[in-house]
Amino acid sequence: MHSVYLRRAAALVLALTLAACGGGPGAVANDPAGSVQAAMTAVSSGGFAKMAEFTCAAKKNDLAGAFGGGNLGALEAAGVKADDIFNAMSVSFSNISAKEVSKTDTAAKVHVTADMKMTVDQEKFKTILKTMMAAQGQPVDDATINAAMSAMATSLSQTQKVDEEIDVVNEGGKWLICDS
Repeated sequence: MHSVYLRRAAALVLALTLAACGGGPGAVANDPAGSVQAAMTAVSSGGFAKMAEFTCAAKKNDLAGAFGGGNLGALEAAGVKADDIFNAMSVSFSNISAKEVSKTDTAAKVHVTADMKMTVDQEKFKTILKTMMAAQGQPVDDATINAAMSAMATSLSQTQKVDEEIDVVNEGGKWLICDS
């Protein structure tokens, strides 16, 4: 019954997580693939807050919108803020492999594979889920929210395979994610 909402939330979380797969200040490598790998490691240890450090200037002010697409717009219209989602979740990557697919002086494409595991702070995320479901006219009683939250947390906590191509740009000698 709530599988549509769980899939939307899971898709948004995955999109937001993939946003972190770029290079940025601090631990930026001199090559696109190294930057992607460094970014994933930084996000694993520093959380979603690290995303801004690994994002190109064109996307920095709208991280969630740039990477969440239409799903985020619908959630924001329902009163859910991207920052609340970021603060209610953590992600870790393992078995990271980043390989340069193409490169010019200013842009590159990096193919990345990894194992990703997400952890949800259930108490924080219950508020988000309740807001989202209320906006859709769904029941928001504790039993319904707890059942949906439990299913979502179980699903997200399972290791997900990441297999994506990431667009990276060179800004001032630093390779930064700039996915469109």
